[in-house]
Amino acid sequence: MSSTTREPSYLTLRLLCANAVGMVAFLLAFLVAREFAVAMVAAVLVGAIGYVASSVVVEYASADDGGP
Repeated sequence: MSSTTREPSYLTLRLLCANAVGMVAFLLAFLVAREFAVAMVAAVLVGAIGYVASSVVVEYASADDGGP
């Protein structure tokens, strides 16, 4: 048995962030445009941006405390 440690991928955290941002974008776009297709496009675009931007959340979650 080796004593190597694996780095977590945080994929679930990134997907949750993207999902939350996408849902909010869908609701706001649907309230403004009143069209389902427009709201879906907005949700997908903003969700994709949220997935990429969630790297900040992942960096925060994976940061070592380094405290005493």
